[in-house]
Amino acid sequence: LQEALKFGTGLMFQSQGTKGTSQGTMNSKIIIRGVEKGTLVLVDGVPLNQSGRYNLEDISTEMVEKVEIIRGGGAVLYGSEATGGVINIITKKGEYASTSLDIAYGSWGKQKYLASNSGKKDKISWFLSYSKDKRKNMEYVDREYKQTRTYFNSGYDEDSTLEKINYDFDKNQSLEFMHTYKNTFAYYPIMAPDYSSKPALDDAINTGIFSPNNNGYDKLPQDDPAWNRYHRWWYVFNEGSFTKNRNSNYDLKYTFKDNDGINNYIHLYNNENRYYMDRNRPFFDDYTKLDRKQYSWAKEQAKGVNIRWGKKLAENNYLYSGIDYAKSSFWQDSYAEFKIANGKYTHGTISDIKRDTLNVFVQDKIGIDKLTLTPGIRYNYYGKNKGWQLSSKNIYKSLNTDSYSNWTMGLFADYKFDDNNNLYVSWSQIYNAPYATDISAAANKLEAETGDAYTIGYSGKVNKSAYGINYTMTKMDNTFGAFRVPKEDDPEEYEKKTTNVASDIYSIGTNYSYKFDENWNLKLSYSHAKTDLKTKANTDQGATYEELRNSLHYNNKYTASIGYEKGKFNTGIDALLYTGMDTQYFSDSQFLIFDMYANYKINENMTAYINVNNITNESYETKASAVEGIGALPMAGRNFIVGVNYTF
Repeated sequence: LQEALKFGTGLMFQSQGTKGTSQGTMNSKIIIRGVEKGTLVLVDGVPLNQSGRYNLEDISTEMVEKVEIIRGGGAVLYGSEATGGVINIITKKGEYASTSLDIAYGSWGKQKYLASNSGKKDKISWFLSYSKDKRKNMEYVDREYKQTRTYFNSGYDEDSTLEKINYDFDKNQSLEFMHTYKNTFAYYPIMAPDYSSKPALDDAINTGIFSPNNNGYDKLPQDDPAWNRYHRWWYVFNEGSFTKNRNSNYDLKYTFKDNDGINNYIHLYNNENRYYMDRNRPFFDDYTKLDRKQYSWAKEQAKGVNIRWGKKLAENNYLYSGIDYAKSSFWQDSYAEFKIANGKYTHGTISDIKRDTLNVFVQDKIGIDKLTLTPGIRYNYYGKNKGWQLSSKNIYKSLNTDSYSNWTMGLFADYKFDDNNNLYVSWSQIYNAPYATDISAAANKLEAETGDAYTIGYSGKVNKSAYGINYTMTKMDNTFGAFRVPKEDDPEEYEKKTTNVASDIYSIGTNYSYKFDENWNLKLSYSHAKTDLKTKANTDQGATYEELRNSLHYNNKYTASIGYEKGKFNTGIDALLYTGMDTQYFSDSQFLIFDMYANYKINENMTAYINVNNITNESYETKASAVEGIGALPMAGRNFIVGVNYTF
């Protein structure tokens, strides 16, 4: 799914090309309108992850019917924590009898298999699918020598299933059951090797100047190659390390239509995500010998109910309302260790957190000639965080907090000049309480996030052209998150802290498409986002957050796609240009990437296809790390996948 969304206008896609680090800060993510932690991801209206830690790699395209993207604050309808926008993934349902088989092979031993079946008999319909996706170590282009290298420990093996069954009592009432399951085994490379740094690191270790066991890299000047490439030792001591990730989600939904055909429903769900990591650590003076093993596992669970009810009040007046309740829990045992030297096990940091949330909203959609106004109000309640944390030194820390609550409002207006042109504006208030994991890492007491999001946009069509432009400003009185920043007493060292910050986030997106004739078409888009950090709300001294907010991702994305379709054949070439990267963290200030696809319909039931990514085999990154060095998270080099789909 993340590949399908990377061309979206206003969407910033960040990844490092591997599945082995899909937990925590190293996961792939989509950022809408430049708001770092403000993207709400839903599956059929249910949050993918209650604590805000989601990964789009957990969503198989085989289960997706369509994706709804709301750019700008979706405060009233979806919750004010959707500061930047909302991605709502709608899953497939069985409407007609069909069986599909898909087999594909590709670079680095990639294999992908899919089998699905859908059907309908009397009042029952179903959609069932199973898929397997596996790959050996991928390759990338080393930034220093521009040579193709193996990304050690980057292979994976993944299985996923979907079962969706619908029962129609009559034309106005239905019951739906859905279960999704995904099990991923992936090796754990963390960072790619940097071949230019190995001689410097070896020399520093041999001379005793550099000792990674006690963070001795801080004794070296920052311009020393060994200091800047410290992260590259991760690939050495993670040989054989791996992660396991299991998602299992259950949903039960009862839908009933009123006399005006409005869908109302009651939705129960139970989502669970389990994560397990095994990491090897060797002696640094002889990294062929194992020193200790580290373990980490986590379980996150959310149980809840969504209720939606709507009513037609007048010809152009519709009232919508909803209630959302969720009970979430999070357990993590982070970096437990077994030391081979003494045969002893010591636990890492253990965290146990529970919280309830309740949200109620009312929204009125009013049509007045060509103008549509949609005002709304929402009550946000975040129950007390109940939890604790135990460190490796048996130090107990309470994570209990008071409850948070607030009312927020929003207004959306759309003016339709004619069938092809419309202007829209929106305003929504933002309110989001910190989760206990944020509080446990805070430098001081965290206040709830508050702010306002404003959007104005225009879309239209003229002859063979379609176009759109929008501008969003998100003004945050308080926002929070975990950042690695230079220590205030020693700027050569970094520490991870969470705090409140006042900020203004500006973004602009434009898109244009042109259909030359019945065969050729062109699509262009541009996205820009930048954050202006103001003051820290709860600290006495400033910190260099501006550098982190704007320098660890690209600030501009240009896309161009040209497609051709005739008869049984269609093909296209996509170009992505990333610019505005800070070369203190990225290997270059801009990257230009080309992809291509082709499909051929062999007969009524069979289609062959091929996709080629990074055609010119570029060395590039879409995200960076403040402390791990330049080019630490490379994307994959040139790769392809070719397959055939048979449907009957």
